[in-house]
Amino acid sequence: MKNCIIVIIAKFITFILKLLGKNAGTVPGRIALKLNKNIRDYIKIDGKLIVITGTNGKTTTTNMIYEILRKSNKKVVCNIGGNNIGWGITTTLLKSCNIFGKIKADYIVLETDEHWIPVLYTNANLKIDTLIILNLFNDQLDRTGEVDTIISKIGKILKNYKGNLILNGNDPNVVRLGLMNTKGKNYYYGSKKLKTSYTDSTESIICPICKETLEYEFYQYSHIGKFICPKCEFGKINYYNELSKIDVNDFYIGKDKYTTNNPNLYNIYNLLAIITLSNIYNLDKDIVNDIFTNYASKDGRYQKFNINNKECILNLGKNPTGFNVILNNIKKDKDNKELLILINDKINDGKDVSWIWGIDFNNMNSFNRIICSGTRAYDIAITLKCNNYDKNKIIVEHDIDKSINKLLETDSKKYIISNYSPLTKTKEILEQLEKGDK
Repeated sequence: MKNCIIVIIAKFITFILKLLGKNAGTVPGRIALKLNKNIRDYIKIDGKLIVITGTNGKTTTTNMIYEILRKSNKKVVCNIGGNNIGWGITTTLLKSCNIFGKIKADYIVLETDEHWIPVLYTNANLKIDTLIILNLFNDQLDRTGEVDTIISKIGKILKNYKGNLILNGNDPNVVRLGLMNTKGKNYYYGSKKLKTSYTDSTESIICPICKETLEYEFYQYSHIGKFICPKCEFGKINYYNELSKIDVNDFYIGKDKYTTNNPNLYNIYNLLAIITLSNIYNLDKDIVNDIFTNYASKDGRYQKFNINNKECILNLGKNPTGFNVILNNIKKDKDNKELLILINDKINDGKDVSWIWGIDFNNMNSFNRIICSGTRAYDIAITLKCNNYDKNKIIVEHDIDKSINKLLETDSKKYIISNYSPLTKTKEILEQLEKGDK
């Protein structure tokens, strides 16, 4: 009876918050967990549970999977808002269950922070059918720890895991987890050598089996690429899906052609994971490709705005790898362009922002101006100056509203890269400006 009442309370709080125009993504779950810390044990799911995790790309990948399943006329439960830790996932489950704790859907799709995988899914009621691991990089060190810690945590659920495991076969950190999955089935995806691949890198990855340095045939970005251990052959795997070519907005897996409106390589890697999932569940390729072609982000990840006939693109950058991939793609744009960088150091950002020194700010002279904002605006400005960007083109403005107004003063193309906590406010401001409400 107590748990029934908690479910009703959570649903009522969700209703009131939405009525007030507030975000109901985490508060109902937070209150429910205060009333019963084991409330998730009350939840019983009737449907296939798909979990998406990794350092970069979780939210967009999850949302695209949701759209594909929805367009396939499936009943889907999903935390599409990106609330991917305990409170948010608990909110999604309570919002979707009946008063007896039962969720009936074809698919339950949950984006999950890497840190929370062993916390949430050791529960027998939340049995994963397919787990997708996109990539693993050093992220917010003061919150989640080094990659080895994350691998150890995810590995805990793989000891007795019997579901599908979709893995980035070009990420040695992810391939390590495939070795731990002895009872389930591994589906690796990867890429052939592309025109943009390279062979020289400062990355040095040690084989987790024999401690030899891994050898790379080529790199795609950071430590992502075709690798093998020369001693024990760690990395010698067969790809279930292998990217063979990118041609502007088209990309190919063998002879199968797909089209995306975001042809950045890091995004295409995530699309390979989605294609693998669609193969497992026999989803219609035309529906999958339609979502790839027409998907419009609304979550601040490569989200486009048109403000007074000026194109403005917002992206999330929360670690060196993500930042560098975004910057490299922006640098390819030959248009006149300006950049706003927003960095805060709140709890959900990680208090330790020393990672910004891992951002490659070399060769930034193609930007007419760079505006630095957020609580660590000066840190970014110093990093830019130390990388020989013209100090006369650096503007520091801590206030987000004012920094956006400053960015929009000129007619050039606008790019914004934000870490977690400024992202939502920035997105809301840009949406208001696009509508002419601000």
